[in-house]
Amino acid sequence: MKRIDLKRTPFVLKVGVSGKFKQWAIFHPLVEAAKLVFITALMVFLLLEYFPLFAQSSPRLDSPAKKRSLFSLSQPFDESGVQEVLDLAGMIRLVTDDRLSEGKALRYAGLIWHASQKYTVNPLEIIALIMAESTFKESGVNATTGDYGLGQINWKHWGQPYGLTQEDLLDPAINIYLTCHVYKFFGQDFGKYNRGNGIKSQAYVVNVKSILSTLRAFAESTRNNIS
Repeated sequence: MKRIDLKRTPFVLKVGVSGKFKQWAIFHPLVEAAKLVFITALMVFLLLEYFPLFAQSSPRLDSPAKKRSLFSLSQPFDESGVQEVLDLAGMIRLVTDDRLSEGKALRYAGLIWHASQKYTVNPLEIIALIMAESTFKESGVNATTGDYGLGQINWKHWGQPYGLTQEDLLDPAINIYLTCHVYKFFGQDFGKYNRGNGIKSQAYVVNVKSILSTLRAFAESTRNNIS
């Protein structure tokens, strides 16, 4: 009996090692696949978070032509635009007293640069408008007037005609493009953009121009420092 046990012991050990190897062979590809999925998901998240322009570069397939023409990019994001975006991000952080993170400031700056290029409006004026309208609070809602988002876009007059929901107007990418579109539509007139009148409207225009003066002074000092 002892000899039989001794002979069987190596056999039992071999079976154990073989079983473990088979288990490892089965689960190893699953583990590697899970790692690959995690890494891919992480990369997609980072791209959407820090480079949203790529996600917005083309409209959804189910978007109507009217909406597609509104949000399509006028030109690619080239090297000449990189410094422009960085400068605009610095200005946004300046007027908001650095309340925005660098990532958000860069995102807004990139969207403003692209949209202002498309609609041939001054990006500094767009920054001043957004600052006066919402102080760069993208979730801002005026329930009384029905205005939404960064540029306080009126849903009934500008969102609904393009098939957009109120929630859509809280998306900075959509809202900034509409801000430029509406500003261009009203002849780049601050007062008409605000749809106000009387002393309140005058005060609004003075506020926007004051912010714009600060932005221009900052831009001028930056150019002088670089030169």
